[in-house]
Amino acid sequence: MNQRNCAETVDRMQKGVALGMLICGFTYLAIMAEDLTPKGTFNDVLDLIVMVGVVLTMSVTLFAIWPALKQKLSGRLVTNSEPEGFVSGAMLSSFKNGWIATTFSITMLLSFSSQLEDLGLGIRFYFTTLFAVEVLSVSISFFWITRDDKQEALEE
Repeated sequence: MNQRNCAETVDRMQKGVALGMLICGFTYLAIMAEDLTPKGTFNDVLDLIVMVGVVLTMSVTLFAIWPALKQKLSGRLVTNSEPEGFVSGAMLSSFKNGWIATTFSITMLLSFSSQLEDLGLGIRFYFTTLFAVEVLSVSISFFWITRDDKQEALEE
């Protein structure tokens, strides 16, 4: 049986959630592409990509959360009394970066609102765009912060 301590479980969960968010972001990019393309074969392919993306997002996220949920329900996962780890800090930083990217995107959309109205796109498109920006910026930021950049090897 593969036993993990609480910190490893939480780190693994956060990495899996970030991967789920990345897949979700690409899924929402496909939804945006659907809104921009005419109905036809390509749009049908995008429909299939969206369906696969939804299933992958849910599967990856649930697979990542399940071990932590199982430990939490059994009383073995107590994160409040443990110090915050690097991965947890990276997740918090990436949410901050996602908030900044979303706020910047909203500001840009508002700045160009009169020109955007001429495009005739529905409000769904803009909300989809903002959600895609949010989850992609969070996940990409998380993976950037937690990347292995080989700096420790250079310090030795």
